Amino acid sequence: MRLCFIANANSIHTRRWIEPFLLRGDEVHLLSYMRVKTPWPEVTLVDLTKLPGPPKGKLYNWVRWVRGYIQRIQPDILHAHQVTIAGWLGALTGFHPFVISAWGSDLLIAPQQSLWQRWKTQFVLRRCDRLITPSPLLQDAALCLGVSPNRIHVIPWGVETEIFSPTATDRDMTRKTFGIRSDAHVILSPRGLRPLYNHDIVIDAVAQLISEFPSLYLCFLDFNPDVTYKEGLQQKIQNLNLTDRVIWLPPQPERNAMARLYRMADIVISIPSSEGYGFSVYEALACGTPTIISDLPIFHQSLTHEMHVLKVPKRDVTKTSRALRRLLTDTDLRDRLRQQGTILMHELNVENRVNAAIALYQHILEV
Repeated sequence: MRLCFIANANSIHTRRWIEPFLLRGDEVHLLSYMRVKTPWPEVTLVDLTKLPGPPKGKLYNWVRWVRGYIQRIQPDILHAHQVTIAGWLGALTGFHPFVISAWGSDLLIAPQQSLWQRWKTQFVLRRCDRLITPSPLLQDAALCLGVSPNRIHVIPWGVETEIFSPTATDRDMTRKTFGIRSDAHVILSPRGLRPLYNHDIVIDAVAQLISEFPSLYLCFLDFNPDVTYKEGLQQKIQNLNLTDRVIWLPPQPERNAMARLYRMADIVISIPSSEGYGFSVYEALACGTPTIISDLPIFHQSLTHEMHVLKVPKRDVTKTSRALRRLLTDTDLRDRLRQQGTILMHELNVENRVNAAIALYQHILEV
């Protein structure tokens, strides 16, 4: 197949979707609406931000250019990743068949921000032949925006279980790399340093446990920071006398490196106030690490409290601390979450997602 994608070329989610088609030998064109940071020689990659023209009205300049490009290459499928920007560009080309993948906030948040944003979202959705959502929650959001059920396909992103697996032979080595004792209790908070992810709540919850667990350490990934928020976290850590208990880990752009971090942790905690899919949660479960998450609608149909994960209310320090204590002290609970989580992730692996996407593309071409 000849596939043309409009997406952020820097996003790991874009690469996760496209890579299997490259392995199949499909011809892939990628039009990036974000400045490309890393070359990707396996695809025909176009950086739209480098097109000539004035900054004002650049989107409409892009539309004209993309329309001409699509007419020249005549792809079998035009696929935009995210409704906003990418979907808008794709919709305005008038090309069909046209597929959109919703990622989360483009359906859950953007349409609620203003009447204009809602109109734009609905305009784009009316012009796609198929809409892919990674969860039933986003499917429901699309239905509320007027997308007919026969045009919506739920295809979870899936987890690369050949990378994110519970093999624990590298646990001690990873800890040694970051100066963490092999017998320490390690809590990993793997999300970006932004207010959405509620790291301040994690710090307050851990502070309540320090006297009870003298070998307890909290690890943050120092990436994608909101500078002001990070400074506030550092001040809170200092005020609570946790400086020696908090470890700042460097960014881990490689998936294998991220898998090693999950495996070295005793607990992963991911408690944002909003979630589009929850890659970090699913990756941690695939690695066999007991995980605490926010009780968000996105997980209601996929993850069961006390079977796959422990769920806590948003921004609730007391219940978050209690959940951490339970996992630190209850061996049977940890074993149950570890076992059930890995079983579930094998059902949600990337191979199933790829097969579903290929089947959808082929069905569209046959209609």
